[in-house]
Amino acid sequence: MSETFSRDRRMLLGSIAVLLGVSVLPADVLSSVVKTDKHALPAASFTLLEAVSDTFVPATDTPGAVLAGVAEKFDGLLRDWASAQSRQSLIGALEAIDAGAKQAEGKSFAALSPESRKAFLKAHDLAALKPVPRTEKLTGLAAMKALPAVADPDYAKLKELIVSLYYGSEVGLTQELVYEQVPGAWVPSLKITPETRPFASPGLI
Repeated sequence: MSETFSRDRRMLLGSIAVLLGVSVLPADVLSSVVKTDKHALPAASFTLLEAVSDTFVPATDTPGAVLAGVAEKFDGLLRDWASAQSRQSLIGALEAIDAGAKQAEGKSFAALSPESRKAFLKAHDLAALKPVPRTEKLTGLAAMKALPAVADPDYAKLKELIVSLYYGSEVGLTQELVYEQVPGAWVPSLKITPETRPFASPGLI
């Protein structure tokens, strides 16, 4: 395993650990999460999570979040690793999306069409991620790990965790992105076409 790949994986796990409110995650934690009927989330909430994940990263010419197993990994981390506070905030962010959809559209988020989900979540995202002044003063490592101050930090954590799990998956790294375990020759200029894929790199997460 290359040094770059190991560093990328440590960065991913470190980012996820912060979002889950834990100090460290085992190196094989993501690969050990498998599909199971014993979900941490109730059935309706799991369906909501799949709908939200699919809206963030839909299937296009490459598989999206659903086929990458993001919901199963998210649920497994909630069940086995998240602190009680993080579990509550992440589930609360999901429930806020559903409540907003019911108020605005008269239906649960999962019951909306893909187009309506996208339109609703775009507006919700803009309001939730609106920058706000930071109320607490952070220093040192806490300042380095802190997410930007936004109107709804719980939603920001939810979105980052879903996206991190997708781009840390085999599908995300090998089909949505181009991963080179050993970097090739230096190419000073690359022609960009509609088929060009971004490269996975230490700056991804």
